Amino acid sequence: MEESFLHLWDELDDIVCAGRHLAATAAAEVVAVAAPLLAAASGSLLAGATLLLAHRHVLNPIS
Repeated sequence: MEESFLHLWDELDDIVCAGRHLAATAAAEVVAVAAPLLAAASGSLLAGATLLLAHRHVLNPIS
């Protein structure tokens, strides 16, 4: 009886460890994909802001 509970506990522990491994791997892949996209988006925003600041005299002809 004890042996079957130990075997069941061992199987449950294997399943939990496998789930933890899959979650960590998925999180690492999401971060690996998101980092270049965030860098590209922030670069685009910076370029747009620089362009607007460089041509602010055209956008605000009153002053």
